[in-house]
Amino acid sequence: MHEASLVAAMAEEIRRLAVAEGAQKVTRILVRIGEAAGVELEAFDFAFLALKAQDPLFSEAHLEIETRPVVLECFFCGHRQEGELGRPCDQCGQIGLQLISGDEIYLASIDLITGDKNV
Repeated sequence: MHEASLVAAMAEEIRRLAVAEGAQKVTRILVRIGEAAGVELEAFDFAFLALKAQDPLFSEAHLEIETRPVVLECFFCGHRQEGELGRPCDQCGQIGLQLISGDEIYLASIDLITGDKNV
């Protein structure tokens, strides 16, 4: 389950940011995951719940996952469309689409509690 390692890497980055900001708690995490990223969303959420149970920094954190569509661009006419690789261009009918986005996984934002204020 590579989702557990993704959550662990995310937690390390958040922990680094939390320490830099002097935060005691993480209250919200927004992650954007592309539909072609190969991430099983239920497994990612399950791994996050395990993290919450084990790490006091994340015990009050709410995880939000936004999925991002696959966006393809035609090599021939430059048309952009959403969909799956391997299908023809909706505009010119040629087969030759390249992935522009939809395979990304990134931490979009976090909310932290530092002392008596939210960051």
